[in-house]
Amino acid sequence: MAQLPHAVPGRISALHYGTYDYSASLQISAEYQSMEHPVADYAKEVMQLAVAGTGIRLSDGSTNVIPVGDGVQDAWRLHGRLVRRSLERGYYQGWDLHPAQLPSRFAATYAFYRQGLPAAAARLRNYVERTDGGVMDEPATARALAAFVLRGIQCGPPARRKSWN
Repeated sequence: MAQLPHAVPGRISALHYGTYDYSASLQISAEYQSMEHPVADYAKEVMQLAVAGTGIRLSDGSTNVIPVGDGVQDAWRLHGRLVRRSLERGYYQGWDLHPAQLPSRFAATYAFYRQGLPAAAARLRNYVERTDGGVMDEPATARALAAFVLRGIQCGPPARRKSWN
């Protein structure tokens, strides 16, 4: 994995984790195949490490629990939790197997950035203004904070439009 980006430089734009293909290849019983299984976490961490600093993006896997029928609320809760978990671990893309998963993806993503914005903006402001804010950030962390704010702006819900009536 670590040699892949260097073997074909410029030809890889993203790596995608396949939850069910990978865990099935390791003989994980179907009941336990999940984006949060320990083998999934390990594989994604290896992928993340292999492409660190290369600009190659990562895409997390999917959940096959679909929000349709009687279990819609539970499926949305599960999916939203998994999306949030991925975001917390630095996987800013993921797959959804069904359009009914989009509401939970959008809600989890907006909530992640909205909840994190005040602290990220304060730390970034303190870094830029060289103000003591209780956390001593370095340039790499400042870049990560700025990227967080930018991703939050880019994923945000559309601005409300003024009504002309």
